[in-house]
Amino acid sequence: MKKNNKINFDILKRIFIVSVIVALVLSLLLFILNRTVDYSSQTLKSNKKTIFTIDDLKVNNLKFGDNEKTVIKELGKAKKEKKETKNSFSYKILTYKGLELTLRENYSDYILVGAKSTSRKYKLSRDVRVNDNVLKVINKFNVTNKKGSYMYGNYTSNALSQAEITDNIYFGLRTKKQLMYINRDSVSGSITNVAELNIKYKYGKVKMVKWSYDFN
Repeated sequence: MKKNNKINFDILKRIFIVSVIVALVLSLLLFILNRTVDYSSQTLKSNKKTIFTIDDLKVNNLKFGDNEKTVIKELGKAKKEKKETKNSFSYKILTYKGLELTLRENYSDYILVGAKSTSRKYKLSRDVRVNDNVLKVINKFNVTNKKGSYMYGNYTSNALSQAEITDNIYFGLRTKKQLMYINRDSVSGSITNVAELNIKYKYGKVKMVKWSYDFN
């Protein structure tokens, strides 16, 4: 009886060891695969999701245009604050752990015009978080082209530097390191406002999410 128990134990031990080895090999293969996959050219599945717009500019319960009081009420006092001037406007940069917010002066107040997250603690545009799978992130937005860098759009990124184009410009673009979503509108045919979402990724996982909406 004891001999049979020993044999059974040895079999279970061998099965366990083999299972561990198989699991380690599969994990290693997945790790290598993630490092070699080119997500900038991988075929995508078309969907009917909407394109990126100003409505996607969010951080948790905050959204573009919220004033400084609302920001502090939601996140508390910033760990660090600095001021800078750009295009004759005053800006406040509020730094939290894993999050940086940009506020622009608006009459006697400041409003939220930008956010940058390097922490999974925060959900931004369409609930995108750091460490999310990049293909799942892409699928949150419209995908028209199944192959190629541009996933949708009426123009390419080159149009942003062409002053003669006064139409609304929108597109979704992916490279080997980031996803970029742009929605630019014109005011009186001259001043332009650009809503921009940049998502940097590495080995198929999101590392940084950044959005802004400001004068171009």
